[in-house]
Amino acid sequence: AAAKEGATNENEAENLLELEREFAANYRQSIEEYYQLFFAIYDYQKDLNRFVEDLTKGFYIQYTVESVLLDLDGRALLCEAVWLYGVMLILMERLLPGPVRERMIIAYFRLLGRDGDISRIDVICKLCKSTGVSPPPSASSASFSTNRSHKYPMDEDKLFGRYPLPVDLIRNVVGCLISDDIYHQSSAFPNIDHRSIRLSRQASMLYVILFFDPIVLREETAKLREIVDKYFHDNWVIHVYAGMTADLSLEWSRFPAATAALNNVLHVDNVKKMHIHNAKLIGQCMAELRAYLTMGILTDGFVLDNRHDLLNTLRRCNIAIRWRVLHRRTSNAKYHSIVCATVEKASTDPKLEGDFAVNDTHVVSLILLTSQLEMQLKDSFRDLIQKKESIWVSCRTQACKIMLDLAEYFKGDQKLARVSRHDGLVQWFGSMAGEIRDLAYESGDHFTVTGRKIQLCVQALEEVEQYDLVDRDVQVKTYLQEARGMLLQMARAVGINEDICDDIRWISDMSYGVESMRAYVKIIHSRISKDPSNVSLLQGFFLKLSSSLDGPVERLKQLNSPEAVRVTHYYSSKLVAFIRNVLEIVPVSVFSIMVQMSDIIERRLQRLPLKVQGDKLIAYAQLGERYKLAMMAHEISIFADGILEMENTVIGGAQVNPRELLDEGLRKELVSLISELLNSLLQFDFSANAETVASMIKHQATTMRSLTSLSGRLEGFQIALECVEDYVCMHGLKMWHEELSRIMNYNVEQEVNKYLLKKVLDADSKFQSEIVPIPRFPRTQNEPSCINFMGRVVSMLVKITDAQYTTYSVEKSGWFMSDGTAVCGSNTISLIRRAIGVYGLTGVDRLLCYRILHELHRFVKFFRTNVSKQGVLLEQLREELFPEWKMPKNAVAIYASGSKKTEMLMLPMLTCFRRVGQAQLLRRMIHFELQRCARVDAKMLQHTVSTFNASLLSAQQPLEGDPDDLKSMSDMTVALGIGNPMGTIFMKTDPLEGLPVLMLFFVITYVPKLAYNPKLGSLSKVKEGYPVDGWPIIVGISTLLKQFHPSYAKSFMAYVGQFVRVSVQAYTGISQGKNENVTRLAGEL
Repeated sequence: AAAKEGATNENEAENLLELEREFAANYRQSIEEYYQLFFAIYDYQKDLNRFVEDLTKGFYIQYTVESVLLDLDGRALLCEAVWLYGVMLILMERLLPGPVRERMIIAYFRLLGRDGDISRIDVICKLCKSTGVSPPPSASSASFSTNRSHKYPMDEDKLFGRYPLPVDLIRNVVGCLISDDIYHQSSAFPNIDHRSIRLSRQASMLYVILFFDPIVLREETAKLREIVDKYFHDNWVIHVYAGMTADLSLEWSRFPAATAALNNVLHVDNVKKMHIHNAKLIGQCMAELRAYLTMGILTDGFVLDNRHDLLNTLRRCNIAIRWRVLHRRTSNAKYHSIVCATVEKASTDPKLEGDFAVNDTHVVSLILLTSQLEMQLKDSFRDLIQKKESIWVSCRTQACKIMLDLAEYFKGDQKLARVSRHDGLVQWFGSMAGEIRDLAYESGDHFTVTGRKIQLCVQALEEVEQYDLVDRDVQVKTYLQEARGMLLQMARAVGINEDICDDIRWISDMSYGVESMRAYVKIIHSRISKDPSNVSLLQGFFLKLSSSLDGPVERLKQLNSPEAVRVTHYYSSKLVAFIRNVLEIVPVSVFSIMVQMSDIIERRLQRLPLKVQGDKLIAYAQLGERYKLAMMAHEISIFADGILEMENTVIGGAQVNPRELLDEGLRKELVSLISELLNSLLQFDFSANAETVASMIKHQATTMRSLTSLSGRLEGFQIALECVEDYVCMHGLKMWHEELSRIMNYNVEQEVNKYLLKKVLDADSKFQSEIVPIPRFPRTQNEPSCINFMGRVVSMLVKITDAQYTTYSVEKSGWFMSDGTAVCGSNTISLIRRAIGVYGLTGVDRLLCYRILHELHRFVKFFRTNVSKQGVLLEQLREELFPEWKMPKNAVAIYASGSKKTEMLMLPMLTCFRRVGQAQLLRRMIHFELQRCARVDAKMLQHTVSTFNASLLSAQQPLEGDPDDLKSMSDMTVALGIGNPMGTIFMKTDPLEGLPVLMLFFVITYVPKLAYNPKLGSLSKVKEGYPVDGWPIIVGISTLLKQFHPSYAKSFMAYVGQFVRVSVQAYTGISQGKNENVTRLAGEL
């Protein structure tokens, strides 16, 4: 028992060492990158402290901390520097909890302790050690705070106090943030009621920076009261950074002074007032948005005349959205029940009476309409800025022409004009035309001076109406009114500048909601499912979300930093991924319809034969089913039109092409559907009760039915994809083959990982994609050793061709039971090919190759571990049998003695040869099937590749060219079934001394257990149930010998020939009745 326990512990220790080596091989780089991240945070605070110390000591002669905070740009930069340090600490604690950080540092020390830089590992340990606060379980959260973008209360005192910043610096920065508007956003939000929105960025900075001075939060009630009254009197859920939010009612609950200050404004009654005010504001905004977004309203003239009203509407809409989106994430259950009151009956607008319920649907409607108005206004103002000079010239020309027409009118020369000549008015209107003509856009006068001149002209045109002759003429008054309108258009056009676009950018900022919007994706999907035309509203929504890209790279762009491109690309990729998630409903809906179409094609439509009798054509027409297919195709086209009508949009540094998004979405759904089918149908039940021939036959039949079903399902879906490809503007067949190939190759790659020390992770796989991911499924209970369906297919083939129950026949090319029943032949391989395609069949071949390589490596390890100990014995046997061309003395005794002494080594060798031979024979059948299909479907390609391959092999000089091209050619030869799998060289190894002699005694040991079967034309086992079969063992031995120098095979065949001659002589002596000391072995031979 003690020995057994010791062996068990030794195996466990070896397994742990193997696991550690595997971890080091696969995750060493990731651990090092995390360590560099922690070190970068430490370096940042060190540089910041050094900079502040240099400022304090006067190293920067003209600057101190106070003078920097007086500078308009300096105050913003210094406040942001302190704030970003706090944000890094919060994000580190939020995304990498303390226990995870500690294990990463220990892993770095173990893996890189010798090679890496661990001179300052103590400071990293101090920075990263756990604070003792663990993330709360998701079940305890009351709302959206389960999302990782919502901050939970941490022990910030301990975290921020490890490497603090100077107290004087913190106090000065807090004072600057309290007293000043460091970003000068008063033009975007000029109303005093919007002060908390205007200063929201400073509020988030204050929230973070105050953790560096927790005494303020605990004791200084007066200062906290000032902060709360200015920044948090109408909100308590704030945006921290990059979509992360925090609930002050919980975050400040452990600080007495902060809690006391917050309780003055944050109580149930006040929260209800805020909620009701916001609900009413949402209702007002919805009405205004519908009025403005009516088709034909937002013309250039309307925008110029109602600029201020439109901007005020945008302000109200964004304020309403911000408050509602943020406060629906509150973690306080008491306030959550007020803000997130449910609506009994679905409605378009919020309920503005009773409990004033506003649900997520109302929020989504407001966001979509607001973003649509913002997009149209931005486009209008950009166009107006570009063509305001042309507007100026056009309006001036028309106003001048009106003045000249009026001057001509009052001359009295026109035939139809019943007005007497008035020289004074003629002269006045002529001079007014000159004044208007002199209003030059390019003049040196400031626009204010020009605007004053326009105002005087308008005033003069109003005063001229007081003349009786003018006042009595309606036509003249109309002309004057039109001229005044032209002049006002000129003034308004001149007033349009880039500042308006900047104000709209500040107003429409939605960086606070870039993570919160994930909670509303399902509602957007529901809207699009009900009405696909809603897709047209999403372009403005995506542009609104792109405002979140400005903050992280603003300072980098000002510095012209090369890192700006990389950072922009990172955030752009995140936003584009969210856009794909939102638009995912279109391909999901398309594929749900295509599944129905494939069901009709597979199960209901009859296949049209080559010859049909005329009276049966109606039956084959199946007009009802084809009408259903046509209606489904039309429905698919409606879904696709919404995305295809969207314009290309640049978001950050990435260009979003709607057609590409649709293509990627369709590919994603195609991959998901195919993967689910392959995973669900390629599951084989070979349980422990499959120990009888009847059970094997039963499971083999079940397997064939599963493969047949999979083949039909995939074929039907492929036809459906080809039917609708024109409706969604895609290449259906090309997409099918590309994604099917990628699925098969990826699953083969992951299945191969179990044979490799250096695993191919998803991040390193060339077949896996973040945009179109291939799903991974858990392992099945029946096949826990198989990672995915490709492994299960190989396992199925191995089990139904097990040598314990079957015998391989070369003449019949298949495995047969003892009663002659075929269990695996060319039909089986052909069915597998129809089910998983050529890509899948080549993948099975690749997995079999790795299985063979694994067994060969195990054999070499076994030989060097166990057989090498018998080196003296093998050397002695080799000397006794030398030379091979001559029969040795006492040969039978030598064979008998050698067989007995090497008996313990035979079973592992039998296992290796049997498995290798079995896999090789399966590969041979797969190559035959691939070759047969290529001759039918790609005859010219097969001949071309075969000729090119032969020319390469016959070339005298070494192969030249791109290795990738040679690899592609090699893969193509495999797919076309070119080459002999039996001649494959799997590995390169050092010589194994005594291997031919040992293999000779293996043959001597197992030849008596085989007999010739005339029905199958092969060697079969003598005793049923014994795991031995002739051809797999022969092929296994041949494959092993191929891995060594040809002299090994020559020596082995010489020993076998010598053994045959001795056996014949011994058998002849027995039959002639000679008195020789013949052993039992000779009798058996």
